[in-house]
Amino acid sequence: MLSTNNINNLPGLNISTFKNNDLNLMSILPLIAEEFPSWGLDRLKSYIKLVLKQESNGILIAKNSSLYNVGLLIYSMQDIINKGFSKNTKKEFSKCLVVENLISSSSLLEKKVFLQLTNKAIDIAENNSCEIVELPRFNTSFDLVKKKYKKNIINFNGWRTFIKIDKILTANKEL
Repeated sequence: MLSTNNINNLPGLNISTFKNNDLNLMSILPLIAEEFPSWGLDRLKSYIKLVLKQESNGILIAKNSSLYNVGLLIYSMQDIINKGFSKNTKKEFSKCLVVENLISSSSLLEKKVFLQLTNKAIDIAENNSCEIVELPRFNTSFDLVKKKYKKNIINFNGWRTFIKIDKILTANKEL
């Protein structure tokens, strides 16, 4: 059983997969508008529909105990050039879960929300036989992610950060 004092665990935070319908779509638009403030409502809706058009893409939502959306992670599955990610060095491409957007509604909760959403993304990557997870460039918002996954982090030129999937065990693993 996980301790509620664990800094990697945020009690009352629930991570779920976004289900596409108009009611749910309206609930995540404020978070996406934070990332794209110059976009209008129609463009935001189109972006979400485009993301969800591919079955391998998805959106994770972090909700607090009052069911308020406090975070959002948009991901896609891609094959990327193998830069030593795969155990098979002759393999040209590696399967990768790419985090396209990672948003928190609160700067106070941002580090913990990012960690919880990243944990869930890694679970999804493992369940889809990915060898790597690609995240945005790390800044101080990722301090807890860096602490937890430091042995598996690969950073190329500081632009994007990769977490190598090497049978990483996360507390949120679904059986």
